[in-house]
Amino acid sequence: MTVFSENAFKKISAKTADYRMKPEDLGTLFTTRGAAGAVVFTLPITTDIQTGWWVEVFSAAGQNCKVQTYNTLDNVTTFNDLTADSVSWETVSELIGGSWRLVWDGTGWLTFIMAEENQTLTIA
Repeated sequence: MTVFSENAFKKISAKTADYRMKPEDLGTLFTTRGAAGAVVFTLPITTDIQTGWWVEVFSAAGQNCKVQTYNTLDNVTTFNDLTADSVSWETVSELIGGSWRLVWDGTGWLTFIMAEENQTLTIA
């Protein structure tokens, strides 16, 4: 029996180089599996997407992993910061296993952090 969940990822995509997200990436789980260097994910232009647009990014390589706005709009809401430009995993020995779900709420990017207890999130 096949079970479908509305919360399922539409696709899973490993990126080993910087990537600019597109409107059609809605519901994608991006990973850094196989990356040999840092990977920067740039969120889509917000006028091109609808409220409720979301993706997840999972750090699956021992490399820095960063998610940033497309033009440093200061609209990422994350741990203790309403106006961040980016979130990243950059602390050596804490790079693998952290992830974020980013949701556009029409005003800013709500950032849901999924991390191990001792992972250090870098916010800029």
